[in-house]
Amino acid sequence: MMNTDGGLGDFGRGGPSPFDTVRAVLWLLIMIIAALVLLPTQMVAHAFNLPIRRTVPMLFHRVVLKAFGARVTLRGEPTEHRPVLYVPNHVSWMDIMVLGAFAPVSFVAKSEIADWPVFGYLAKLQRSIFVDREKRHTTSKTADEMIQRMREGEPVVLFAEGTSSDGNRVMRFRPALIGAAESLARATGDTVWIQPIALAYRRINGLPSGRQHRPRLSWIGDIEMVPHAWALLKDGSVDVDLIFGNPIPFDPSADRKAIASFLERRVRTLHASALLGRESDLPPLTAL
Repeated sequence: MMNTDGGLGDFGRGGPSPFDTVRAVLWLLIMIIAALVLLPTQMVAHAFNLPIRRTVPMLFHRVVLKAFGARVTLRGEPTEHRPVLYVPNHVSWMDIMVLGAFAPVSFVAKSEIADWPVFGYLAKLQRSIFVDREKRHTTSKTADEMIQRMREGEPVVLFAEGTSSDGNRVMRFRPALIGAAESLARATGDTVWIQPIALAYRRINGLPSGRQHRPRLSWIGDIEMVPHAWALLKDGSVDVDLIFGNPIPFDPSADRKAIASFLERRVRTLHASALLGRESDLPPLTAL
């Protein structure tokens, strides 16, 4: 059963210590200072359409990852093809920080994220596309927003599973969720590129996480974000692989279900290879 209240401190080093709380408070203060500096900067950048509006969120995400002791191993490279849709698996709210730290992207996110403290505000400034899963009639509006962003040359990130997993597996990709790529391809006659991405959380506190402990990192069900984040802030360090697979073309004649199935298989293979340490099956390391 997942531990939702104790964090990671009992894994590998005998439980949390007072130092963990002190360190967490210090890093929390650093994140608050970073937010106070960077969020107003991002507001000005958006107001005047400055180029730094795409790099400020990346900087903030990197501060957050440092605070949580996250060590990211980057494999492969984000494609330079445009328009492009990034399709990763989904494990935790930390996925957003990992992806956002290494590429200027727009996320397709559930509407609840808009209400998160700090992160929700940053998501709005990053021009995230919010989806209300309870209101199906908003689906076409979401697709239109995605199409507009991709037309403007912005990579859009879509978690095609539609929910987060326990970190041990990749769930079924929903063909309907990549419908925006199909709509754009058919509307313009152009090729839309879709890049599969795997996020694999391999180690906790320097030790292999394993099937038993990996779900502690995940954010599923009714777990509240703030207690989950505080536990990680006190007890983490986390090693995660961010793996960019080869992009595939989605042209007007492509079959959406076949593409979704291929992406799912590719992400599942990359994810499993990273967790099992099968280096030969993974893209080469990329300098950070």
